[in-house]
Amino acid sequence: MEYPIYRAMHRAAQLSILSAAISCSASVLANQNESIFGAAYHPVESVAAEQSQVVFFRGADQGTQGANVYVDRELQGALMPGGYTVFCIPAGEHTLESYIGDEPLYEGKLNPRASAVFEGGKTYFLEVPVNPKSSTPVVQARQSAERQLQSLRLQRHVINRASAVVPCETETRLSLRSDVLFHFGKSGYSDITDVGHAELRKIAEAIKSQHVESVEVGGHADPIGSVQSNQRLSEARAQTVKSVLLQLGVGTEAIRAVGYGSSEPVVQCDGGSRNDRINCNAPNRRVDLLIRGKRSDT
Repeated sequence: MEYPIYRAMHRAAQLSILSAAISCSASVLANQNESIFGAAYHPVESVAAEQSQVVFFRGADQGTQGANVYVDRELQGALMPGGYTVFCIPAGEHTLESYIGDEPLYEGKLNPRASAVFEGGKTYFLEVPVNPKSSTPVVQARQSAERQLQSLRLQRHVINRASAVVPCETETRLSLRSDVLFHFGKSGYSDITDVGHAELRKIAEAIKSQHVESVEVGGHADPIGSVQSNQRLSEARAQTVKSVLLQLGVGTEAIRAVGYGSSEPVVQCDGGSRNDRINCNAPNRRVDLLIRGKRSDT
C-alpha cells in the first residue's frame, strides 16, 4: 500500500557550480560486485521523537546504474538493485529523492522536484521508483515494504555526504505491571516477586546488548489513596527498579528514576466497589522504561 506524502516544489532551484565530483557515483557502484552488500534486512527499532527514520530500498531490477539518493540536494548514496539503506533526519520538511542516470547534471542536487514533511518518531519506507524518469520515491506501508525487504540486503558501501543525515537515536518503551513486579502496595527490593526478578533480568540483558545512552525508569501509581502517598510509592518503585538494573550490570551513568504518582493514568476507573476499582486500575500501577541510544549500523 502506498502513501502520498510528497508535494511538488513550487519553484525550480537555481543551478550552481558543482564544488566537487561525486566520487560515489552510480557508474562506480555499477562496477562493484557482491561485496557492496551486507546483512539481510531485520526490522528497525523505533526512533526518537525528534527524528524521522528512513528505510530506502530498491528492488532487484535489471538495472546497471545506481539510484542516486539525495537529501536536501546532497548525495546520501547510490542504491544498486537489491539493496537498501537506513538513515535518520531531523523531523520536518525535506527534499528526499532518487535519480537513476542523472549524470552529468546531477539533477537531484541542482533541481529537486518534490518535498515532503517527515514526522518525528516515525519510520518511512521509501522505494526507488521503477520508472527511471521519476524521482519521487514510492512511500510504502511498513508491512508491504518489509515483505519486499526480506529478499534485499544492506548496502554497505554508501558514502553519505548529506549534512541533514544524523545518527539514528533509537527509542524503546517498555511497560511493566507493578502487580507483576511487586507484591501489592509494596516497593522494596525484598518485595519484588520471582516473576519480577526474571523480567528485570531479561530487560537488563537486552539493555546491555544495545548502544544505550540513557534509561528513564518511571514509576506510576493508581489514583486510589492520597496524592502524596501515590507519589512516594511511584518514586520508591522506580528507585528500586533502577537499583536492580544497576546491580545486573546496566552500567550507564545516565539511568535515572522518576516518580509520576497517579498523574499519568492509562485507564479511567470511575464508580464501583473498592475491589472493582483496584482491579480496574491494575494497568495504572506500572513501571515504564524509556531506553534511548544510538544504532551502530548507520
